Amino acid sequence: MEHVNNEAMNTEGIDPSFWRGLTQPRFSRRQALTASGLGLGAALAGSMGSATMAGAASSVGSKSWWKSQKLHHTLNFANWPYYIDVLAGKHPSLQNFTKQTGIKVNYFEVIQDNASFYQKIRPSLAAGQYTGYDIVVMTNNNPQLGYLMQLGWLVPLDHAMMKNFNKYAGPLIKSPSWDPGNKYTMAWQSGWTAIGYNNKKVKNPGDSVDILFNKKYAGRVGMLSDPFELGSVGLLAIGVEPAKSTESDWAKAAKKLQQQKSDGIVAAYYDQSYIQHLKNGDIDISMCYSGDIFQADLNSKYKDLTLLIPHEGAMLWTDNMCIPKYAQNPLDAMTAMDYFYSPVTQSVVEYYNDYICPVPAAKQQLLHPTGWNKAALASLKPEIGLPYSVTANSNVVFPSPARVKASKPYYNFKSQTEIDAWTSLFLPIIQGA
Repeated sequence: MEHVNNEAMNTEGIDPSFWRGLTQPRFSRRQALTASGLGLGAALAGSMGSATMAGAASSVGSKSWWKSQKLHHTLNFANWPYYIDVLAGKHPSLQNFTKQTGIKVNYFEVIQDNASFYQKIRPSLAAGQYTGYDIVVMTNNNPQLGYLMQLGWLVPLDHAMMKNFNKYAGPLIKSPSWDPGNKYTMAWQSGWTAIGYNNKKVKNPGDSVDILFNKKYAGRVGMLSDPFELGSVGLLAIGVEPAKSTESDWAKAAKKLQQQKSDGIVAAYYDQSYIQHLKNGDIDISMCYSGDIFQADLNSKYKDLTLLIPHEGAMLWTDNMCIPKYAQNPLDAMTAMDYFYSPVTQSVVEYYNDYICPVPAAKQQLLHPTGWNKAALASLKPEIGLPYSVTANSNVVFPSPARVKASKPYYNFKSQTEIDAWTSLFLPIIQGA
């Protein structure tokens, strides 16, 4: 456990609007499944009927297929809002990419959540048509990324073009459990689902997830309304790693979470709004997303908020770049994906983002820029308002070995039946049944 603080972080007078996480959070990514009542069975039913397509055009992504591809000097990139460096409406990292490669990037901030974006591109994929995007960014802790893999709707990556990735990618995102060998994905950014608390109200927090279940804080604890997050923390609380859990474990975790609710410990089950309730003092402790606590702590008004990574572990989620099948510019996509694994490039992205950086070597580039990033970082600094070292020295952005070890993967669902079993246990807790 460590309070993310730094005496160099003098933020007096800084407009909080400079901090994307304070005023423009990427909140919908965590709300869609709950808000829609987990209507995944219907969503998947039409998709699974097309599963035979996975074997069609099996040469896509092979070495010979990649060798036949040509640069088209254009790229359509779909990402989440407020998730890349921006200055005066332009993206320095993308501007430099075009300067280096001649590839023009059409960058679309169109992904508000995994479920709805999957529904948007699914009809095109099922019809064997271009989705309009050459790179999409999908998260590993919701089922949709798995659907795309299982249905053969992602292009296997050209590992011969992953030179930066192979050299600089960090241990958290190399050959992850959801995509062994990085066959289909390269991480964009990561974060933890952990615990945030007010250190003025909680004096002896300890280092355990048990703090969420302590009757001492009855009515002052916030839990997340995403059933995949809720179930995962319930499993950690009974001493089971989610990735290795069984349906029997899920039932035990649900029982513990139901007891927590019955004991009056839970104030509410929140979407991204939990962070505002923590800031307002409505609750003292909450499940949280690591980037929210880091960004809140940078504002002098909220330095009482502290991130706790419990000894049982914290759930690691990753937003992944991948190439949808039938992409028109796959070679341009591969070129861009590996470009973002240059420490020089990633230092610029990370100074803006403040999530877990996929490139540990970017830390030194933040402290001592050596390339085009020097001018880019200097241009961003008046908006960000803090020294580069604040990001570079953060254990939330560049985690210590202990935090890497504490990072836990989510359960990889093997079928819609398993998803239904999970949600039938955890969704009623959130909905009040």
